Amino acid sequence: MRWRKSRTWIIACLIILCALEISGCSMMGKPPTEALANAELGLRAASEARAAEFAPMDLQSAREKLEGSKQAIAAKRYEDARRLAESAQVEAELAEVKAETEIMRRAAEELQKGIDALATDAERGSRKSLSKGPDKE
Repeated sequence: MRWRKSRTWIIACLIILCALEISGCSMMGKPPTEALANAELGLRAASEARAAEFAPMDLQSAREKLEGSKQAIAAKRYEDARRLAESAQVEAELAEVKAETEIMRRAAEELQKGIDALATDAERGSRKSLSKGPDKE
């Protein structure tokens, strides 16, 4: 009787251990290839938007996080890799938006200079016509 209880207890423990081992393996999951690909696309878009010129710190941070994600994948730390890849994508998007914003700001500044120059020319032209006086026929 005693042996039977011990045997049942041992079998129950083995079943629980096997279940935990199986669930632990499934929790490791798969490498976050989609998150990694999205981060790489984000970095490419940021580079094309001239982020290296206008948002170099954000772009560098995104590159470092992407590299960290690749290292985490190599170490089979897939959850860390996914988080780093997602963070790299966000940093890359931030760099892209900052670069686009700066480009737009500079374009708006140039347009404003052109408008100011036209307004100055128009003002000079109206002063000249006023200083001549009304045309007499």
